[in-house]
Amino acid sequence: MTVSDNMENKTRKIKVCHLTSVHRYTDNRVFFKECSTLAEKGYDVTLVAPNLENHERNGVKLVGVKGNTNRFKRIFITAFRYVYKEARRQKADIYHFHDTELIPVGLLLRLSGKRVIYDVHENNAAAILSRSYVKSGFFKKFLSFSIKVLEKGSARFFSAIVTARPDITEIFKKHNPFTVRNFPVLPDYDSIPNVDVDKTKTTVIYVGGMTEIRGLIPLIQAFEKIENAELWLLGFFGNDGFKEACESEAGWKNTRFLGSVEADQIFGYIKKADIGVVTFLPVPNHITTLANKPFEYMACGLPVVMSNFEYWKDFFKDSALYADPASADDVQEKLQKLIDDPDLRNEMGQKNLQLTQTEYNWELESEVLLEAYEFVMKK
Repeated sequence: MTVSDNMENKTRKIKVCHLTSVHRYTDNRVFFKECSTLAEKGYDVTLVAPNLENHERNGVKLVGVKGNTNRFKRIFITAFRYVYKEARRQKADIYHFHDTELIPVGLLLRLSGKRVIYDVHENNAAAILSRSYVKSGFFKKFLSFSIKVLEKGSARFFSAIVTARPDITEIFKKHNPFTVRNFPVLPDYDSIPNVDVDKTKTTVIYVGGMTEIRGLIPLIQAFEKIENAELWLLGFFGNDGFKEACESEAGWKNTRFLGSVEADQIFGYIKKADIGVVTFLPVPNHITTLANKPFEYMACGLPVVMSNFEYWKDFFKDSALYADPASADDVQEKLQKLIDDPDLRNEMGQKNLQLTQTEYNWELESEVLLEAYEFVMKK
């Protein structure tokens, strides 16, 4: 009997409350993976998130609280006045929170005797160093140091730490964290619906948030010289100013912005494309991340062009071609190689599809999440 089967039989009435003040409720990791899996396995799951109407989906009760776009108000009002108040009202057996700014909320819940899991999605101390909204280099370093102290100082009080990738696990290694990687929830490949979007050329797809540090400008610039293919952008822009900067590039003539869709609808667009691309710039939080999107591209049988980070090259090996993400010429060269060689695309794509079906998938990875919950319930 697997861990998941055992837990399904034993935990029917355990009430779990996931908390976020930052993420949209449809966040892939938070809702479609973790909350939906727990509900499927018999947990009574509630997700508290900002700015949503109360309803139920995938067996998860969704509870909205007032959110704030202003970061100061989000930390001191959304977190304490709304999220914490709703968390107490839920009277859950386990609380599972997803944002650094909710650490004080998690500590207050622990002080009241609750089991609390901190889910660390990224290297937060490193990530702040590349945030454009913090202008002062000195203040960035101060915030980075403060986050590091806050996380390490509070970690020992929580019932468990869950991390999204191995390099974050290393940060919390003294606390025996559970590494729950962002592998895709596999669709039935043959049943992925066809999407209603015209396609007349070989297509390269980028899926995700669109910001400067994710390498969108060099990627679009690469398409100034690529005439026999089109770039599809699926997701949302961080702000209108950056969208306008992208649109001003000459490569925009071969780029199509498709907007954003929910996580469970993404695979239809990816499958219709021919090549996946993820050329994040080498900021501290990127060079050792395991981004979610390469695995989604692979799950749809696509070859991938990725940033030439040593960590990615060691992990993904020949599943991808690797380019300097800051060099439009290098990105263009690697993309053009795949665009011009359909046999190579097919060979790499079929291997990637097989890898996700046998190793890189949420069905296997979710077992670690369920082990974490079993561990917490024994404490």
